[in-house]
Amino acid sequence: MSNITATIYGGGSFYSGGQTVVDDLKSSGFTTVIAWAVHVEANGDLVYNDPPPIVGNGKYIGDSKWPGCLANLKQGGSVNRLLFSIGGWGVRDFSNIHQLGTGPDSILYRNFKALKDAIPAIDGIDLDDEESPYNKETIVGFSQMLHTLGCQVTFCPYNNQDFWINCLYALNSKTPDLVTGFNLQCYAGGAGNDPQVWINAIKQKMGPRFPAAAFVYPGLACRSKDQDKRCMQGDCPDDITSKLKRWKSTGIQGGFIWLYDDIQKCSDSGSCPGRMDTAAYAGAILKALQEA
Repeated sequence: MSNITATIYGGGSFYSGGQTVVDDLKSSGFTTVIAWAVHVEANGDLVYNDPPPIVGNGKYIGDSKWPGCLANLKQGGSVNRLLFSIGGWGVRDFSNIHQLGTGPDSILYRNFKALKDAIPAIDGIDLDDEESPYNKETIVGFSQMLHTLGCQVTFCPYNNQDFWINCLYALNSKTPDLVTGFNLQCYAGGAGNDPQVWINAIKQKMGPRFPAAAFVYPGLACRSKDQDKRCMQGDCPDDITSKLKRWKSTGIQGGFIWLYDDIQKCSDSGSCPGRMDTAAYAGAILKALQEA
């Protein structure tokens, strides 16, 4: 049985799609699902993509059916891990986290505890900090807060390599194994990223015994609609396989696809040879990286 991690990010469709989306993911071959994105408001409310909030004043106030759907996601299918992502481009989530603080009496702590209590299927939180200037103390303090709530952490960088590796070093020195991987963006702003360069830099900082190669999961973008509303930008499943095969020699043990919502919009477009559905994109990762 393959030990390759096949990850997919998804947005609003994970919240509104109900059991249809859950069943599609469970049968897809993807092993990790990342719900993108939780935004932290200035008052500490947690919003999934767009208002209204799903958590406020220490209570889960989102769709009452969603926790059950997410619990079912990890039962009887390929998915064995669920993460929630925080951040993205053009938001102030991490500035708000910095201002709110992460102590046990903070509204941030109470709201993330409410999220985890309402949705215990959450295994960890993916940190997609794209704000500037980046603040190491914020990432370290927030990650340690999440650890006290029973969550692991992944990083989702596209640039600023030294910053992310220094955060990893600081956290690993205090709480080994809290950070479980880098979901490295190799599309859009991160299109020039080479996993080997990041692996080498992690190994140099963390030491030769650290499993740097198995720690980096490069991500690629599926087919999506361009400015003319045609599904002509991003990669076809065959493209994903070809790119990951070129990186296989680095020792990577998985990869991710951005973004489930785009797969849903373009799966019937015919802009790629062969299938373009969720299973085809999961299969593209597995085909590229699983042992022959």
